[in-house]
Amino acid sequence: MRTWAGVLVACLTIGATASQTVSACGDKFLLVGRGVSFRRAYAAVHPASILLVLPSKNVKSAAVRDSSLLSALKLAGHRVDVVQQPTNLADALGRSRHDIVLVERADASAAGEAAASTAQTRPSIVSVVEDGSGQTPAPSPGEYILKVPQRLPQILNLLDDVMKARLDEPKRTTSGA
Repeated sequence: MRTWAGVLVACLTIGATASQTVSACGDKFLLVGRGVSFRRAYAAVHPASILLVLPSKNVKSAAVRDSSLLSALKLAGHRVDVVQQPTNLADALGRSRHDIVLVERADASAAGEAAASTAQTRPSIVSVVEDGSGQTPAPSPGEYILKVPQRLPQILNLLDDVMKARLDEPKRTTSGA
């Protein structure tokens, strides 16, 4: 009986040391670096051309001035242009086509008017609002509200939703006519 137990232990030991770990699809990557951070792995479903409108210098705290927002948008695959409000906004909208305009809530109406007068295709306006600023008015048609601070994945998901709505818009108008 002892010899069988010894043989069994020897076989199990040899089998355990000689076997290899078999990992499923993405499990190999989790072993090396414990996964890829969302910021590096996220790619926009619908890459957009975004115009980031910075308010004038006398506005001390502006959510759109966050440098991590700009870098996250670029890492996600969006093309981002930055312009100073209000001097260069009409020029930037006239020079190139933008899908989304990210602007502070106070400057959203001016950005909407400039977009309507100069751009060939009207961009979607995303108003950035500080979350602690109290009641936010309801957005006008074609306008979206981004409350900050928010985590970057949520911001990127909102921009993907805006682009999906822009891409679905021509389908709705042609199918309804």
